[in-house]
Formats: sequence, C-alpha cells, structure tokens
Amino acid sequence: MAPETGGPGVSRADDGDGAAATPGSVRGLNVPALGARLHITARAVQIALGCIWLLDAALQLQPKMFSQTFTSMLAANSVGQPAPIAWSINTMVHFIRPDVGVWNFLFAMAQLAIGVGLLVRSTVRPAMVLMFVWCAMVWWFGEGFGMLLTGTASPLTGAPGAVLLYAAIGILVWPRRTPAADAPGAVGVASSAAAVGPLGSFGALAVWVAFWVSSAVLWLLPANRAPGAVSGGINSMSAMGPGWYSSFLHSIAGHFGSIGPQSAWVLAIVSVAIGLGPLLSSRPSAFLLGGSVLQLAFWVTGMGLGSMLSGTGTDPSIAPLVVLLAVAMLPKKVPVQASDRAPIGALVRRNPVATWGFAAGIGAALLLSATYPVAAEVATVPTTSTTAAKAATASSSSSSSNSSSSVPGMNMSGGAVSPKAKAKGSGMASNVTMAGMAGLGVTAKGWKYTGPPLPAAEVATLTTVSAATDKGHAMQTPDCTQTPTAAQTLGAVQYVQAVSAAVSKYAVLADATAAGYVPITNPAYPVVHYLNVSDMKTQDILDPNHVDSLVYATTPNGPVLVAAMFLMPGPGDGPMPYGCLVQWHAHTNLCRSLSTGQISGFQPCAPGFTPEGTTPMMTHVWQVPVAGGPLAIDPSDLQVVEAAIMAQQEGLAPVTSPGGTPTFETTSTHSTP
Repeated sequence: MAPETGGPGVSRADDGDGAAATPGSVRGLNVPALGARLHITARAVQIALGCIWLLDAALQLQPKMFSQTFTSMLAANSVGQPAPIAWSINTMVHFIRPDVGVWNFLFAMAQLAIGVGLLVRSTVRPAMVLMFVWCAMVWWFGEGFGMLLTGTASPLTGAPGAVLLYAAIGILVWPRRTPAADAPGAVGVASSAAAVGPLGSFGALAVWVAFWVSSAVLWLLPANRAPGAVSGGINSMSAMGPGWYSSFLHSIAGHFGSIGPQSAWVLAIVSVAIGLGPLLSSRPSAFLLGGSVLQLAFWVTGMGLGSMLSGTGTDPSIAPLVVLLAVAMLPKKVPVQASDRAPIGALVRRNPVATWGFAAGIGAALLLSATYPVAAEVATVPTTSTTAAKAATASSSSSSSNSSSSVPGMNMSGGAVSPKAKAKGSGMASNVTMAGMAGLGVTAKGWKYTGPPLPAAEVATLTTVSAATDKGHAMQTPDCTQTPTAAQTLGAVQYVQAVSAAVSKYAVLADATAAGYVPITNPAYPVVHYLNVSDMKTQDILDPNHVDSLVYATTPNGPVLVAAMFLMPGPGDGPMPYGCLVQWHAHTNLCRSLSTGQISGFQPCAPGFTPEGTTPMMTHVWQVPVAGGPLAIDPSDLQVVEAAIMAQQEGLAPVTSPGGTPTFETTSTHSTP
C-alpha cells in the first residue's frame, strides 16, 4: 500500500480508514479530469501570474497615474479606517505627493520586475519574494487592507483585495527544488497544479475556503444587507468607463434596484456552497467553475473591469485572480464516484478537533455577521474633512462634523429640510437620519457668516439673483429620497476628495484661464462660471481630471475658487453612481448676451439678449464651506460669496488682490447656473 501523499483528497487502494476496498467496487478507480486535458501545471500558473503582473505594470504607466489622481486614489483608502491606519496611509500620500511621477515610475518598474521574473524559470523564486513584499505594501497602502476595517467592504467591488490572491497563488505554486511527482493515487485537488507546492492540496483548499467563506461573511454585513446595496455598488462604477459601459451598468443596476437583503443572503449562501464544495467532494470542478463564473459576473458589473476603461485602474481586480486560483486547483484525476475520498473525510481523520473547531468558527462568523442589525434609518460612514477645500490639501488629520443635510429627502441630523430644498420639490414625506456623514451634502447647525459685512447693494443683488435662479431651477430627480448605500456613500467621499485634489491647482484664477477656462457667465457679477470646452466629452463625465467648469466668487480680497462643476455634453440625464448624494440640475429661464455670448439675466430677456433655453444638466463639488457641504445642490449666491470670504479668512483660499469692489450690471441681472 503506497503512503498517502499530497494532503487531503488522496485516493488510496483502501477505503481511507484501513479497510480494503470491497472486491468489485469502483472505489479506488480514477479517471482523467479537466486539469489533465488542459495541461495545467504549476509552471503554467506561474507564467499566467507573471502576465497579470505585466498588465499591472502597464496600467501603472497610464498618464493619469503620473498626476495627483494617483495620490488621491491612495488617500481615499484612509476614509473610515482606524486612526493609526488612516494616519499611515495619509503619511505615505504626503511623502510621495511632491514627486508622484518619479514614485509612480518606480512602482511600475517593481511590478515589471515581478512579471518578467515569473516568466523566466531561473528567476521565479526571487521574483516571488519581491512579490510577497510588494503585495504586503499594496494591501496596506494601495487597498487599505481591502477596506475590511471600514465595515463597507463588499465582494461585489473586489473585497478583500486582489493582492492577497497574488501572494496566495504564489505560495501554492512556489517552485520546490525537488519537484514532487504526481502521486499515482492522488485525486481531486490533490492531483492539481496547486497541490505540488509546499502547502500541498490542504493549502489550496484552505485558500479557496477562506476566500469564499469570508466573502459570505462580507455579504452578510449590515452595509451589504441594506436595501439597494447591490444596485448601488454597480452604479458606483458607472462613472468609471465610456458612455456605453455606464449605460450598461445603469441597466444592470436597475434590475437590482428593488432587491434588498434577499440578494445578500442568496449570494452569501452561494458563496458558502462554492467555498465548501471542494472539501465535500473529490470532483470539485463544478464548484471551481461556478466560482469563476460568479466572480466574472462581479468583475463585469461591481468591479467595473477593474476600472481599466477609466485610465485609473492599477490592476484587473480580484476576479481574474480567483479564476486563476480555480484553474490551478482543477483536478487532473478524479474518482468514478464524486463522494469517494472527499477531502473532508481525510481532514476529520487527521485532526477531528481542529476540523470541527474550524467548522464552528465558520458558523459563528456567519451568524455574527448575519445577525448584526441593519439600522433602519442610520448609515454611519467615515468622517472626512468638513470642507472640500480641506480635502484638497489631503491633510493627514481629517476633521469631522456633526451636521444635517440639505439634499432633498435626506436630513442628516434629523432636523427640518432646508426651505430651499422644499422649494425645489423634494416631495419628502419623512426625514432620513444619517448622522456622522460629515462633508457630504451636509448643513452645519447654526451655520453663519463670520466675515466683514458686505455692501448692502451687493447683498440685495445676490439675493435677487438667487430668487430668480430658483424659479428656473429644474432637478433631474426632484424626489430623490432613497437612502444611499454604504458603497454609494464611500464612493461619494472618494469622488469629492478626487475632484477637490484635481482642481486645487486652479486656486488662482490666472492658472485656470491659462489652462483654457473662459468665462461663460457675466464677469461683472460676483459669481462667475468658467468653461473648458475640451473637457466636455461623454467619456469624461464626473472624471476628476476633466472638470468642465470652474466657479469663482469675487471678494474684496480677490477671486476664490468656490466650485468644480460637471456638465453633460448634450441633452439627457447625468449619471448618479452615488445615488441621491450627487444630483443634477438644469436652468430653464436664462438669457444669453448677443454681443458677448455669455449667460446674463433672466427671461423675459432684455434688449440685446436672447433666451438660452434649457441648459445641460450640471452638478457641483463645492470648494468652500457652504452650508450644504461639498455636494450641496445649489446654495444661494450670497452664501457662496460669504463662504469664499470665510475660506480666505481660514487660509483655505488665496488672497490675491486686496481692495476693490465688484461692479454690477443694472440692465440685466446675471444668474448662477
């Protein structure tokens, strides 16, 4: 009788407990399986892993990665993390920000070295050592530990992080100096390419089970059981690709819009079945293929193809790695009967206490995750800076704010909805408490202007214009009251941070005009919109690196960047990847000057002006502390100017031209789109 090799799942001439097989039975008879027909070897897996690393290196060399977009992406990983982790990530961001191009090039070269090293047989070992070190660093700083500690991690969007599987697969196919020959009696995972490494088939099964069971636990977290969690996760990726892909994701998300906790439960149960299947059967190919198909479905939807179509993806995300793990675990031989020599039997015989303890641990984790309550009206999210301007500085110590929303239908402190929100047709029946969501569409209690008094004429003009603007204000979603999911909230935080970081280079108006921004509204009015036509493209909607419009407020101490604004390049609705947190509006009553072509005044238009018609849909990210927070729909012009002055007082905006008072037109009052 040959000794048992290769770990659990080995088929022997006996029945596994010392008794000989019954004469005439089929036990012990093995047949070739898919792994053998596809010629899957450990070396083939190493080469595939090397090719993925080469893809990572190419993605790291994309133009956007050499800009502050890269540091903004890293900084977003600190949101919601425990303080020490957030501090470490922000410290790293501050360290690389001054020379982001140089560091990005070095990062790409490290990944290139790993990829090339895995492709060359003689350098596989040192390449893997470098890979293990690199994976640890990326999981910490580049993936924020898969966001597992934030309570918002979702398998749909790539949790617990791709780099974990890079390292795990590397260990499974680590080249041994004395390669183990395939054991004649090995079946199931024990006969696969993943079983020839130092961990054997037990290690491969452990990785597979751990991944899928942890996915089930994540699916049952409160954030993923919340209504709209699946649709929100898919929608959050709709701004990360071309228009056709965004439309596809919106369509898919719409099918899940009415599904609440049921989807999370179904996906959790499926994940457990896929994870435990290879333990319970020595013919695991169906479970491995099923897991691959499910991950590819997540990849196309919630993972947005790893954001590779947006120019900001740094790896293809976790799904291709799960597929590679499944391929590595494909058996080369299986017994005639699927139940014959199931790995779980060998595990129980070897160490029954550890096996049943492991099973009890899985059950406890699933039970704890499934029974933790989903708050009916409360969504707690990471606090971030109280103003987008502070977020743009990427300060390592984020401040928090307890505030209330002016977003229609979402009063974040439980107070009354602002009169302006009601005027815009929120149609709200009851308030949704979202305390703790600082910096996103929030209104601080008792917000008041603390700067010097403004001239009475300016106050009167700003107030009159705002009233006229409201009359022609058309919301894309006037009754948007759905509570945002945790994924939508986190995505909105990252969106605000990325946009604010991208436009911070335009704090001085001269830098914006030098970059091609020209005034499209009357510069004589204190709030002026500047447009860069080259950025008005369908593929750049909500892209922080292609901000269509910048809004400046003129104060006695010079112009202040008060908002970044995105416009749709033509008719049609704007995408809402973050649910009600990012809303779009248009204006229906504006006039355009026949002499300058600039927007100025309201209908009925004065002589020399013509009706503008309905504008394209637009949305703002405010850069000064307006009462509604960075995603306020449209605060009054008076508040915008006051917030600009306060930003200068607090050192958040430059003081460029002391003295001077803006002038006002009397023939035609200008509006603020």
